[in-house]
Amino acid sequence: MTGALALIGIVLAAFGWASQQALGELTPFALGQGLVGGAALVASALSALMRAGRNAQPALRRPMLGVLGRAAGVCALAVALYAAAGRSDLRLDWTFEGRYSLSEASLALLARLPEPLVLTLYSATGDPRIRHTRALLDEFARHGEVEVRTRALEQFPEDEDRFGIGSSNSVVASLGTRWELVQRPGEGSLYEAIAGLEGQPERILYTAVGAGEGDLWRSGAEGYSGLGAALATEGYRVRRLPLAVADAIPPDAAGLLVVAPERPLPDAALGAIERFVDGGGALVVFLEPGHNSGLESVLARYGLESPDRWVVDPASIALEGETLGLAPVASAYSDHPSTHGLNPNRMTFFRGARAFALHKARPDDRLRGVVHTSADAWTDPWAGNLEPGATPIPPPDARPDYHALVAVAEIERGAGRARIAAFGDADLASNRYLRALYNLDLVINTVHWALAREPAIALHPKSGGRQLNQFPVPLEKSLQSLYGAGLLIPELLLIVGGLVWLRQRNA
Repeated sequence: MTGALALIGIVLAAFGWASQQALGELTPFALGQGLVGGAALVASALSALMRAGRNAQPALRRPMLGVLGRAAGVCALAVALYAAAGRSDLRLDWTFEGRYSLSEASLALLARLPEPLVLTLYSATGDPRIRHTRALLDEFARHGEVEVRTRALEQFPEDEDRFGIGSSNSVVASLGTRWELVQRPGEGSLYEAIAGLEGQPERILYTAVGAGEGDLWRSGAEGYSGLGAALATEGYRVRRLPLAVADAIPPDAAGLLVVAPERPLPDAALGAIERFVDGGGALVVFLEPGHNSGLESVLARYGLESPDRWVVDPASIALEGETLGLAPVASAYSDHPSTHGLNPNRMTFFRGARAFALHKARPDDRLRGVVHTSADAWTDPWAGNLEPGATPIPPPDARPDYHALVAVAEIERGAGRARIAAFGDADLASNRYLRALYNLDLVINTVHWALAREPAIALHPKSGGRQLNQFPVPLEKSLQSLYGAGLLIPELLLIVGGLVWLRQRNA
């Protein structure tokens, strides 16, 4: 009985602790596991003491006291080690996805701050989130000239009105006289707030409007406001440019962004884009299969050909209501600044894409596919017309091979060296998928490369932490289920196995 109680207590406590560490919060599942496990361990200890008292002979009492003394010594040593660890500067981040390890972008931002940064955490008594947030703020302080303060909300009511603080666990980031309120502090939200305070020189990036392009000011899953916000955080001032009535790209443009026009662009607009590129401008284009806007001919002029065919890749996500094979998960990258930090364990997700075939228009042009499908992929002009759930069959002209989903070019036409970046899919930059996997890093770093800002290229903060776990779509609720009730089955199997082993051992 004693051994069974001890086994159950250890297993329950361990699973409760693991669930809390994985999710970063004390869920009802973790709390229940800890309470029941602790009760089982206490009952096991009491049972052992009562059994020892009944069975112990006078000659055995001294050895038993020695055992108890050693146990007390071990407990005292554990407490001493815990206290020493609390005072030590040594930090080991063993949390799920490394949530307290700062990303490259955050480290670079802290290194270039022009003056000391103050991070003030406002708390209320009993808020369990404060400990996690304080640990994250301390990590910022370890890597830069940052002062971290903690204030009780009830003691500073004037700050609530001044900064508009709505609840506990809010952080105010201050740089000189400028400040920014972060209501839900995480590395990503803190990074965006601090970057906004930095006041770095802005580069004007024009985005085409008027032909059904993706809207960088539209919220909702189908909009691109997340991309617009990310570009603003990175120091770009995004301006609208109605290409349909423009005969030239403004001279103050650092680059031109065109996101999947649904209607054909007029010849005057296409001519303006070509003159901009020939003059050494930076062009970033997102295409979509099933649409021909005229941008395809502009890209083909510089060697980036993209036939109107759907990429079909067996290495795809099966999305509900979608044709199978049309949502490739890319893990093959070329060595290029736009794919900095990406490798087979850091994937990007595309939803309905077309591929690029590269053919140099001039010998000194530099063309490269930087993101590729799997080797089993092919292209099909009719795959997008299939019924949901259908499996495409390779057409007679299909050639299974690596196909470029993203291509870049450096060309010179006499007035300066231009850079072009072309994506075969626009959905990866939409609000629905921009934060999935490493899509944000690929998109933002490609824009940085196109606009000749290689020093700004870095891996960006993730919602979970530095080591993003590879889930293609947001699965927060699924994660809570997996690291909560989903642990019950392996937990029960472990307990039953342990009980069987104890019974056989005592037989």
